[in-house]
Amino acid sequence: MKHYTTLFVFYFIFLFLVQGLRAQNTGTEIEKYRRSSLYTILITHPQAKYAHEIDSVFVAMPTPDKYENHNLRIRRVILDTNSNKTKMEHIEDFLMKAKVAKRMVGKWFHRDNTTGTFDVSLLAERGNYNASEMDVEKARMSKRGLVLLSDAGEELIGNTFVMVNDIVYVDKEANAKIAIAIFAAIASAAGSAGTPVGDLAKSVADLGASISNLIAGFTVKVSSHLYQLQWTDSVASVFYNQLWCDTNSSKELCLQRKKIFDNSNDLFQLKYIGSYKVKSDKTVMRGLKSNADVITKVCTRALDKNIVSLQKKYEVFKVKTPIYSINANKIESKIGKKEGLSEKSKFEVLERVEDAQGKTFYKKVGNIKPIRGEIWDNRCMAFEEQAKGAERTTTAFKILSGSGFSPGMLIRQIK
Repeated sequence: MKHYTTLFVFYFIFLFLVQGLRAQNTGTEIEKYRRSSLYTILITHPQAKYAHEIDSVFVAMPTPDKYENHNLRIRRVILDTNSNKTKMEHIEDFLMKAKVAKRMVGKWFHRDNTTGTFDVSLLAERGNYNASEMDVEKARMSKRGLVLLSDAGEELIGNTFVMVNDIVYVDKEANAKIAIAIFAAIASAAGSAGTPVGDLAKSVADLGASISNLIAGFTVKVSSHLYQLQWTDSVASVFYNQLWCDTNSSKELCLQRKKIFDNSNDLFQLKYIGSYKVKSDKTVMRGLKSNADVITKVCTRALDKNIVSLQKKYEVFKVKTPIYSINANKIESKIGKKEGLSEKSKFEVLERVEDAQGKTFYKKVGNIKPIRGEIWDNRCMAFEEQAKGAERTTTAFKILSGSGFSPGMLIRQIK
């Protein structure tokens, strides 16, 4: 009798897990808008489990498309923890010793490390400015030119961010071993009770492996630490008046200013904005064909989730996205679940306005909200997962207030 009671208990667990498994399987011009720029770094743990795989996935991840890629050569860092300093102190030591702020400024102006020359082509490209008007020497001689340089600094350089990420694998193998033991016991009990073992044993073994993978499913914790490049009027003044030289400058001037820039380690600074930590969601295995797929999907989605959380928490990190089209009073925009959209999200619509000198302002003209059932699932591998909304290419919004909307206007999520 005791034997049959044991069998019943294991069989009940088996059915419960089966149900759980079944539940798991159930315009070019518009794109030319001013994005914030992002540099992402990974804190790597060479001796940790799956460290190599996480490193490889991280480096291969594209920059989120709502940001400009401002990555520097260094993408991974091993922190020196042989001291009593906190993790944040170690991170800030790295950022300072690696001269990250100065290198980011150098990237903005295409600095030639050999000659010390700069140019404004990247500013003009990302800000959609007239490159000749942005020329620093010409700008110094006109009020409009100075305004454009100031506008570009505030709109572009000042919205440059560094995100230092710590991605750690959460080991769940202990739970997997328990699951394997349960299924082995079920098969053993069924056999000793005289139950035909053939098909049952095979299905139990197959299901056991599948469930074990599900329970032990690859999970990570991601801690992200956000910093902003400080580009003030005083920093810009020193840069343009004391450090700037270009291909039209004399070699003597460039040599002199190159030395000043090389030694100006305190001029350019990063400001700590805040941190956020998330644990990856349970992974839907549909459409995944390899361990690399699983790791890519889990790490990318967790990192996207952290970016969304930081955007919601810190106003300065929020992104603007253009209206793509308007049809029958529906507004379409290329933004979706990857950016944290849900039926409850609300957005303000902004019209970009320039004054006579070219200074940029954003004027609110209305509010919109995603339409239920018409939200784009643009998360990593959502299409392979056959997720609802993955076949879309935009999210549809209904108008809550305002009028006169047009493609190219920007939307920004309201807190």
